[in-house]
Amino acid sequence: MGFLEMTRRIVHYLVLAAVLVGTPLLCCILGGHGQLLEGVTQFPPRTEDWGLRPEMLWNFRRPFNWWVFAAMVLFTAASMFPFARRAWRFLRSRGADFGVPFSSPPRGRFPWWGWLGVAVLAAGWVLSWNYRFGWFPAFTPRVQVQVSYAPLWAGFILIMNALCVRRSGHSPMTDHPWAYAATFPASSLFWWFFEYLNRYVWNWYYLGVSDIGAVEYIVYASVCFASVLPAVCAVAAWLHTFPVFDDRVYRGMACVDLRRRGWCLFLGTLAAAGLTGIVFVPDFAYPLLWLSPLAVFLLVQFLMREKCVLDPLADGDWSVFIRFAVASLACGFCWETWNYYAFAKWVYAVPWVHGFQIWEMPVAGFAGYLPFGVECAAVTAWILPSLTARGGDMV
Repeated sequence: MGFLEMTRRIVHYLVLAAVLVGTPLLCCILGGHGQLLEGVTQFPPRTEDWGLRPEMLWNFRRPFNWWVFAAMVLFTAASMFPFARRAWRFLRSRGADFGVPFSSPPRGRFPWWGWLGVAVLAAGWVLSWNYRFGWFPAFTPRVQVQVSYAPLWAGFILIMNALCVRRSGHSPMTDHPWAYAATFPASSLFWWFFEYLNRYVWNWYYLGVSDIGAVEYIVYASVCFASVLPAVCAVAAWLHTFPVFDDRVYRGMACVDLRRRGWCLFLGTLAAAGLTGIVFVPDFAYPLLWLSPLAVFLLVQFLMREKCVLDPLADGDWSVFIRFAVASLACGFCWETWNYYAFAKWVYAVPWVHGFQIWEMPVAGFAGYLPFGVECAAVTAWILPSLTARGGDMV
């Protein structure tokens, strides 16, 4: 990377940090939200205290509402319907509805380190849930917090890369080891930002971490957060080995050139509404927490005249979009599953739609994983474009 490119990246980082971090904080200060600011600046986040003080947790004021729930579910279903229809037509064309396999044959063997991932995941799962079983020697809560989550996702990441090798002979970890390694620290910073935004809406908070000090919390949380991007990227790569997720299936759809003036104005409005709304009207603006960061990220890339992961939408190619959205949803189901019986865990307080839970997550909340997957794709493409490149011969 040359000097000019490095300078460009540094400017990019600074602009993103100023807009994404500074905008809601400035709104909070200028708006006189002292009580909210107390929660934003509290570190480590003793969120168990917030759960015991409903007057500070704004979401508790908004009980489940059928109309809002139905609107959110219908909007999500309508958004995903064109992709589901494409997939269904493709499967029918290959005879999948008559029992004919729609999966391409494996091209390699499951590598030894994949079996290591199975063992690591199983060990992490037992460590995470062992306090519920009397027959297993109980670790102290402090040790459980430190060693339970990271092994689960380390094992999962190894397994998904091994499955990629098994099916296609390639994987992000084996084909791009150094670039893939860079997604780990990037992932940590990436999720820390969402933790920051959540301080304004408190849609989730943590249990079982009250005995951890500030430094220890930073280290432990950073290690855990480092698994997000690598996991979503690995699952997206695995999905790409199936014909139904091949690039050609999702080409020829609606063309959306996000660099056009109208779309840029829409993205700017979305970003402004999200980053200010989570301060002033958090009960209504909290869904934008998953959309406004992507809008800002895209606008900065447009301003810097950089390539964008969603540029293919201008040609009607939605393959990367749908692959990462589904990958994020799949990872989300695993996150929620392994979280449910863990000692150190998160719980939700989602306004209007907190009902029909799958594990701790309200079913409508899973919709947030779809745009989150696109954000993962945008950041991944920024680090290693080849991980989100179009192409492939799986069909």
